Amino acid sequence: MLRRRSICSYMSSSVATAVGVKASYIIQSKLARFALLTSFISIGFVSPAIAGDQIAPDNTESDSVVDAALSDWDFTIGAGAGVGPDYEGSDDYDVGAMPILEASWRDDTFFISVDRGIGATLLRSEHFSGGISLNYDGGRDEDDNSALKGLGDVDDGLEGTAFAEIDLGMYALELDVTQDLSGEDKGLLASFSAEYRHSFFDERLWISAGPSVSWASEDYMQSYFGVNSKQASRSKYNQHDADAGFKDVGLNLNAIYSFDENWAMTGSLGYARLLGDAADSPFVESKNQFFSGLAITYHF
Repeated sequence: MLRRRSICSYMSSSVATAVGVKASYIIQSKLARFALLTSFISIGFVSPAIAGDQIAPDNTESDSVVDAALSDWDFTIGAGAGVGPDYEGSDDYDVGAMPILEASWRDDTFFISVDRGIGATLLRSEHFSGGISLNYDGGRDEDDNSALKGLGDVDDGLEGTAFAEIDLGMYALELDVTQDLSGEDKGLLASFSAEYRHSFFDERLWISAGPSVSWASEDYMQSYFGVNSKQASRSKYNQHDADAGFKDVGLNLNAIYSFDENWAMTGSLGYARLLGDAADSPFVESKNQFFSGLAITYHF
């Protein structure tokens, strides 16, 4: 159940991340951050192998040490495509590529992913899990859409997330709280979601659906939906002060079909309705945001 949920959650967040990001940027930024983060795993893999070689030159024993080290890891690779608005609030849509690369040690005790970043599950019980992660935030590029002309870029940077999940089998509740750590004053975003899931065809097909809601701090809202005096002077928009509050509510539908124990196809559909000062932003062209994605994954 955990792996099925992980992949579906990965797909949903990947498609949502694709909103406001051009296809080439999605590929470059996600692969770049994966290359950086996987260096940590490479060190972890190489060290046991070197230690094994030093202790026992015999190739068979060395191989067994490496095999034992790898046996606790699960890997998922794949590729897909997502469709979403050019930026949050846009009524122009774009297609983006979504590389899927993820490694998990002992059922997400430690994980590394192009989407979730690098993180660890620190608390775990039968129905509850919680942890932290570090990830890369791509910000927003003024060139993403002509409607953003004069607003400048929202700089990229590092963000930290604390997450918690209550898993009751067919039902699940999840809370993610993400804070900007790069000093760019992009603030905090808290997202809450609920999910119902059901299996078909002897558990080859899993479908999940549920609502979501997010709350954002004043810094976050001003960065992504506000217009300060300098931006107003450079753009066609009047000044807009965006205060802290609920940013959006949404609905998500995910499906994963397993062809065998390794290959699977994952799909995601989502809808979000901007709220409050986010919806009232002068460069928001549509309060209704839609996104979708489809991917093929291989798990080993």
